[in-house]
Amino acid sequence: MLVVLEISARLAVFAFVITSMLSVGLGLTLSQVLEPFRSPRLVLSSLAANFVLVPLLALVLTKTIAVDRSLALGVLLLGTGAGAPFLPKLAEFARGNTAFAVALMGLLMTATIVYMPIVLPILLPGSHVSPWLVAKPLLTVMLVPLTLGLLLRARRGALAGRMQPYLRRASTIALALVIILVSAANYSQITQTLSFNTILVCVLLSVASFACGFALGGPSNDTRRILAFGTAQRDISAALLVGVETFRDSGVVVMLIVMALVGLCLQVPVAMAFGRCVDGKGAPRIEKVAL
Repeated sequence: MLVVLEISARLAVFAFVITSMLSVGLGLTLSQVLEPFRSPRLVLSSLAANFVLVPLLALVLTKTIAVDRSLALGVLLLGTGAGAPFLPKLAEFARGNTAFAVALMGLLMTATIVYMPIVLPILLPGSHVSPWLVAKPLLTVMLVPLTLGLLLRARRGALAGRMQPYLRRASTIALALVIILVSAANYSQITQTLSFNTILVCVLLSVASFACGFALGGPSNDTRRILAFGTAQRDISAALLVGVETFRDSGVVVMLIVMALVGLCLQVPVAMAFGRCVDGKGAPRIEKVAL
């Protein structure tokens, strides 16, 4: 029974990644993908927050707070993966610039596919992680469906618009299945994982990442809020994929699920609070990025 649960959990991870990447691609236009590049300062700030400061934070936390190797690997995976598919939903909750949220997600997700295979072996010198082992699942399971979604949106926009809500719903269901199946297959390990140090690492990484994004978001409150959420929301799909395919350690996947849940529990209420402060009755705004 345990073997069946573990195999089902792996399949659910692949289903989640593929459906979420297709959904993201179907929802993005080329102009939205290119929008952040209108502001080089904002691009550099976004990249610095997500691919310099947060990985350094993750590394420092794993060195200063006692957690076992599997949990430390999970922290580093999330620390090096940016561009969460949930970011546009947080932008809606916060009544922020949803166009910038979508564009930022696309930028960070694409950069993650290049960044992770290069940086993870550097951060884990003793684990014998090769760049190709990290890059292979990202290229085949993430980049291919993302590219197919973008191409379909560009050539058959109406069809893409009809498909995207179903794929978004399918990715949500797949993520719920991942959480349920991983929890069922690793129940005893999860109960051991939920220590004070584990929760402390999760909370500190989420809060500090949010602060980094907010600090580097520029003079506009709107871009500061979106970059804060974009930095705090790590790419669980890329992290799960690399965790399952490269490390094959259930403890890594458990830590990723725990961190993702803790992050959502912290960030969703904050986004809703921002939304009430902006305009309790207004609709989410869609506007161009301030240069």
